[in-house]
Amino acid sequence: MELILENPVLFKKSMEIISDLVIEGTFVFKLDHVELVALNSNNVVMVIFKLLSTNFKEYNIDSETKITLNLEHFRDVLKSCDDKSPLVLDISNESKLKIISDGKNKKQFELSLIEFNDDNLQKVPSLSFPVKMVVSSSNFTSAINDLGFLEEGVSFKLKDKIFTIEGKTNTMSGKIDFKENISIEDDGKEHNCRYSMDYLKRFTKAEKLVNNVELSFSDDFPLKIEYKIIDTLLLGFILAPRGED
Repeated sequence: MELILENPVLFKKSMEIISDLVIEGTFVFKLDHVELVALNSNNVVMVIFKLLSTNFKEYNIDSETKITLNLEHFRDVLKSCDDKSPLVLDISNESKLKIISDGKNKKQFELSLIEFNDDNLQKVPSLSFPVKMVVSSSNFTSAINDLGFLEEGVSFKLKDKIFTIEGKTNTMSGKIDFKENISIEDDGKEHNCRYSMDYLKRFTKAEKLVNNVELSFSDDFPLKIEYKIIDTLLLGFILAPRGED
């Protein structure tokens, strides 16, 4: 069973970001999309990836198919594949994934599959957030980079319709109020939760994929971040809150 991606750039960039967070994961090829839901090794981050079948030149899935891969190895192979050439994923072999990039040179790779078991599959938790906002992805990335010296973590705060990211160390502090390119839906209450700066930096690598990012959070509650292209792609992350040091 061969699946052909005419333009593999979004897929390759997504796998590069995901493999920095999760070592292995199970791809589920459904009738109209492929998805990956995986937890990182310390259960702090859940990654959610979905690519619709409309991205593929050929996507003939008769029944749901699952393959489990070492994502770091998959990323390394994809890096060797051409951005502007069709990418073929052959999932017909039960023990190997064949990857073909047919550009100026025809490149062929094989990856051994990891034996699948039900523990490989994760489900996205049902979470209800009182705060949801849409922010310019470049603006959000800039804010995280500007506060990057706050290595232990930063607080996301909402008060009087003002979204703020702030934090401090023993010797320094920083605070950024978002004033432009932001829309907010909330319950009118104040909200405050602290998250790991290390993971936030990794998430913002998805900035180049889309123009806007959706942020949802609450007091002492996970942060949900979603980078979306309607009818094309979803790359999301759920990050556990971090307590005060």
